Amino acid sequence: MTTGFVWFSLGANDAPTTRDFYATLLDWEIAEAGMVAGDDRPWAAITPTQAGEPSAWLPYVQVDDVDQATDRARELGATVLREKTAGPAGEFTTIADPSGAPIALWQPGG
Repeated sequence: MTTGFVWFSLGANDAPTTRDFYATLLDWEIAEAGMVAGDDRPWAAITPTQAGEPSAWLPYVQVDDVDQATDRARELGATVLREKTAGPAGEFTTIADPSGAPIALWQPGG
């Protein structure tokens, strides 16, 4: 089971300029560490990219079991771009769907 989109991450070549752009364009509140906040909680992060990576948004969708969801995605033609990674709020994999669009499959935990 999934619960839909739960987080968004924007890797930006020039994170400070990108933060200012969205804050001005959409009146977004940019909190500490580049977090985009609204309704009293953060819902996205704007962070610097690694050298050579393009700027891009990455949506995260919550799944019950990240391993099972990743295996199913492979069966359906997805490519795993980043193997399971542990973070402070859970584990995720990044996949590209059969058309090449990236998405992160995230399982909460700690």
